[in-house]
Amino acid sequence: MALYRYVGGKEALVLQMVDAAIGEFPLPAQRPASWRAGIETAARQQWAAYRAHLWLASAVTMGRPQMLPNLLPHTDAVLRAVAGFGVDPATSMYAAITVFGYVRGVALNLEPEAQAEQDTGMTADEWARHQADKLATMVAAQDLAGFRALTGPEEFEFDYDLDQLFEFGLGIVLDGLAVKLQRMRTPLR
Repeated sequence: MALYRYVGGKEALVLQMVDAAIGEFPLPAQRPASWRAGIETAARQQWAAYRAHLWLASAVTMGRPQMLPNLLPHTDAVLRAVAGFGVDPATSMYAAITVFGYVRGVALNLEPEAQAEQDTGMTADEWARHQADKLATMVAAQDLAGFRALTGPEEFEFDYDLDQLFEFGLGIVLDGLAVKLQRMRTPLR
């Protein structure tokens, strides 16, 4: 409690912690050559921060973003990347919030997964293998054709890896963003 006298309370302390944690993952001084590389760089730096500080994803917000010196450049990088499409300011902000929301959304699974592994002593893959019989019973009982198609004639092996999920989803988000921004491009005069 004595610490709060120096930082102005718990909220102020958390803000300083968020700023310090994000500050460990600055964007490169030289801007990437393409819009996509610019967004990928910002997203991957945020992901690295979330991986290093599992509490961080739950400490940042989307609806009332924290105005922090080390956090704003990440949003700015996305805004700069989107600016080349000539879209209106609201679209640019929605694009930045969408990217931020995707990265944060996946990162929100990091801390509970680490906690579950600690509590059970099993990785996500080991836990899933222990659930295989239960899953097979439910798939058969409910006629879940999508799940049944995954198993086919041999046992389905899925490597639940949040880093792979992050990269897979980032590609989808950026592919979709490219299409959307091209369609919304303001005609140049």
